Amino acid sequence: MGNKKNPDRIEEIIRKTVVAAVTAAQRAPNDIYKATEKRLYALPYLKQRILDEKELYEEFLRYGPRQRDKSITRFVKSGSRLDPQEIYDAVKLDMEATLASDEYEAELVEKAYTSIEGDQYAYCVQGRYFEDLDDESIAEAIGCDTTTVWRNRRRLVQRIAVMLYGAGAVR
Repeated sequence: MGNKKNPDRIEEIIRKTVVAAVTAAQRAPNDIYKATEKRLYALPYLKQRILDEKELYEEFLRYGPRQRDKSITRFVKSGSRLDPQEIYDAVKLDMEATLASDEYEAELVEKAYTSIEGDQYAYCVQGRYFEDLDDESIAEAIGCDTTTVWRNRRRLVQRIAVMLYGAGAVR
């Protein structure tokens, strides 16, 4: 295997992520709305995780695997031992696949969010999911009442859901 990336394995993990998203799109519209909300709430934390993963990956490339790291024991099969290079390659591939999957999810949600950025009520989504504000604070910031915030956030999250899940979100 050497020190080369295994693009087939990374693509397989990304494909599984996409399949999971499509499967979610076959749920009831309310489930899709909730799934969209979860993905929006998770985005700021996912971005931080990506930064942390990149830092760990760079540390791994510089210093190698940590001793007694749980990620190493995952790759040791009972009855046979992997040599250090095989362990290194397996851990590296696992880290690359995880990072690629997380980056793909973040890019997908960010791209869906950009579809509503021109809307005058886009701050209803940004304030709630990215800044963790309540409806009263958002209403005060944009100069409307809380019902308007709730109604427009719901409308915009449904538009984002269509971008994430396609026609399944329209049902």
